[in-house]
Amino acid sequence: MDYITTLKYLHSKSISNFKCKSESEFKKRHSKSNFIYLIKWNKEDVFNWGTMSSNSNRIRKSSILNKKLTGKYDRRVDYLMLHKIYGLEIIYLFEFKTNEESRFHEGKIKESKNQKHCFSGISVDNRDEISNQIYYLFKKTKWFLQFDDSLKKLFNEFFYDVFLGKLKHPTNSKRTFYYGDSLEPKFLRTINKQYLEEPVEKILDVSF
Repeated sequence: MDYITTLKYLHSKSISNFKCKSESEFKKRHSKSNFIYLIKWNKEDVFNWGTMSSNSNRIRKSSILNKKLTGKYDRRVDYLMLHKIYGLEIIYLFEFKTNEESRFHEGKIKESKNQKHCFSGISVDNRDEISNQIYYLFKKTKWFLQFDDSLKKLFNEFFYDVFLGKLKHPTNSKRTFYYGDSLEPKFLRTINKQYLEEPVEKILDVSF
């Protein structure tokens, strides 16, 4: 499915839907229900989709509508970079009766594209390759190039050693950190890398 076909599919399967481009618009329409979100970036056929249950507001956790970081979300770093690469066109929310139903239709979109990830317009196969490709494009933007080399070097450390690092907890070797932990408030302090907070805030345009 391309972007238009995906929209038509979700319109036909959902019980209601709305679109937004700001947090105020989102809050007016959002309810504690089960959704598939679709984020359309300002480039042809580049979009993301995923599920949202009544207990997990992933649009808020993505920080693309509100710069204040909250909770954890494994796609947040990718989405923030895509936001700077292409800009946000629109976000759609499609409501479903159950979480199982929304997950089923999320899977149908992946199946139609013969892929296991929820990224369209990025031609790579696995999770790390997706992030690396997005980072490659991000580093070419005017936004990224404005920062001095020392800040970019620290952000590079965050990206490879923290975000993609799959780190162990400093005092609990049985706990492994994955993508979603990297921008959770106070996480960098937990792993003694609080010096990376400033480059992350400036380069991803967020706040802890």
